Amino acid sequence: MADCIRSIINSPAEYSREIIVVDNASEDGVADMVEKDFPNVRLIRNSENYGFAKANNIGMEASRGRYFCLANSDTLIRDNALDKMCQYMDANQEVAVLGPKLLWPDLTLQLSCRKFPSLANTLCPAIGLTRLFPDMPFFGGEHMGYFRHDKTLEVDALVGAFLMVRSEAVKSVGLMDEHYFFYCEEIDWCRRFKNAGWKNTFFPEAEVIHIGQGSASQEPTRFKREFIQSNCRYWTKYHSRLERWVYFIIMLFRYTVRLVFNSVVYVVVPSLRKKTGKSLCGSAEAIKALFAVTRGSGIV
Repeated sequence: MADCIRSIINSPAEYSREIIVVDNASEDGVADMVEKDFPNVRLIRNSENYGFAKANNIGMEASRGRYFCLANSDTLIRDNALDKMCQYMDANQEVAVLGPKLLWPDLTLQLSCRKFPSLANTLCPAIGLTRLFPDMPFFGGEHMGYFRHDKTLEVDALVGAFLMVRSEAVKSVGLMDEHYFFYCEEIDWCRRFKNAGWKNTFFPEAEVIHIGQGSASQEPTRFKREFIQSNCRYWTKYHSRLERWVYFIIMLFRYTVRLVFNSVVYVVVPSLRKKTGKSLCGSAEAIKALFAVTRGSGIV
């Protein structure tokens, strides 16, 4: 968190900015650190963990800017990325959401452009076609691995680790859907913007480092469950009952195959038991969550 705030403060500033930190009832002392070390940063302490969507909504409601810049605590701004993004938004009034090029800490590319979920881009990675034909758009899956992320491009959706969003566009479609606790909220939001006639754009001239896997790596089983629940909620919201049935079958197949494969590896290759053990738990939790969600949400 401290490095993220410093990267914002140290980024060249042609535009005025305010920094708002929304703390989701963390217990690691981060909120106290922000209060002590960054007195000019506005700190909002939530009484409980409201999840990603609601926490961002709280921050946006407290903001006064023309643009909201939603930044995960594990992101670092490179050079004058903020000013570049503001300049692009000023020049392109039809853009609601602008996403920079995301980089891993070693400065290699992090895929951040997304297609809206469909049966085709859910099936292809589930049966291995995305791995076999990574450069073919039809088989490329939701994550657009075929796109080199080297040019400005209008896309369906962008990863929510770091986004610049036009406040005027938010007024027209509303804030993030707080029914999502973690995962899919940005996909849902981008879909609502696009349905309303706005554009979601990838902008590689601005670069941001995203360390990634912070929360999910601490509680992988819980976040696998959240991943399934959020995806099922998205499919219930935007797809027909028949499509939801097929989606359920594809995901059940995907995680069952993983469960069987990792079970075999766990028994046959003792040196990989630590790694495959985690995968086994994740696949089992995903299958469990699939059945739990489908019974409770009416997805099928």
